[in-house]
Amino acid sequence: MNSFLESMQYAHMALYAIVFIISIVKFPLYKDSALRVLPIILLFTLLAEALGMYIKYIFGPPNAIIYNIYYFFYFSFFYYIFLKIIDERKFKTLIKLGIAVYWLFYAGDWILTDFINRGFIISYMAGAGILVFCIILYYVNILQSSRVLVIKNDLLFWVSVGLFLFYIGYIPIKIIRTWFYKPDSFFEILLVIQFSLIIIMYLFFLTGFLWMKKKS
Repeated sequence: MNSFLESMQYAHMALYAIVFIISIVKFPLYKDSALRVLPIILLFTLLAEALGMYIKYIFGPPNAIIYNIYYFFYFSFFYYIFLKIIDERKFKTLIKLGIAVYWLFYAGDWILTDFINRGFIISYMAGAGILVFCIILYYVNILQSSRVLVIKNDLLFWVSVGLFLFYIGYIPIKIIRTWFYKPDSFFEILLVIQFSLIIIMYLFFLTGFLWMKKKS
């Protein structure tokens, strides 16, 4: 099982790199939209995962501080994208409230959590939940507009589908692994599911980049 997990881990790292490179190649198609920050998110993800793996294998755990910093920018950048893309005023207000809530939880984790040795679980859950909420608002917004007619070529649609599927599947895994962890085969299976969800998410990202034909 360990060798299989390592193979999956290297597979999703390779997919991170491939999608990042394609995001740069396709950048002229969306450079004038809010999605212009997407390559930054993809690069941060690639670097955070690579650095996290390096520290874990060379020095051993903990490597929590890397992810504690990374997730703040990761969630904030995605909130920015949805805030700019969604044109319904009341939805924008809800997203702004969500951002304020996430930043409040994040500040609380910095104060109350050992940020070097422990991951920011509470703010991560809040951030993931708010991101899913932003995606739902985006879906409602496009259903109410003419963009639904060209949805196949909308990069954000494919990105949001990938994110939605990942977090709907991963949030329960995160809860189980955080509060009920035991070093047994069940949790190895959860890790396989986690890696599979990451691969699925990035395949949706890849589909979005390959199918987009105009600025989002």
